[in-house]
Amino acid sequence: MSPEDVREVTFSLALKSRNAYDEAEVDAFLDRIEATLRGEDTVTARDVRDVAFTHPGLGRRGYTKDEVDEFLDQVAAALEAR
Repeated sequence: MSPEDVREVTFSLALKSRNAYDEAEVDAFLDRIEATLRGEDTVTARDVRDVAFTHPGLGRRGYTKDEVDEFLDQVAAALEAR
């Protein structure tokens, strides 16, 4: 997995906030993962597996949980393989 893979990933917006993660939180964590892959941060596979995001506020949409979780599983596996 490359830093570009992380930068270019996109997620669908969930129809209901309870099935979503806050976009800003996910984006900030992805920035740290990208930096780690560039050698500029120290996010570990355990950090990826343990991260917890909040739901977007009431009436707001966010990234679909399942898509984010699936991508983060791939990230954790890639970090473990490094």
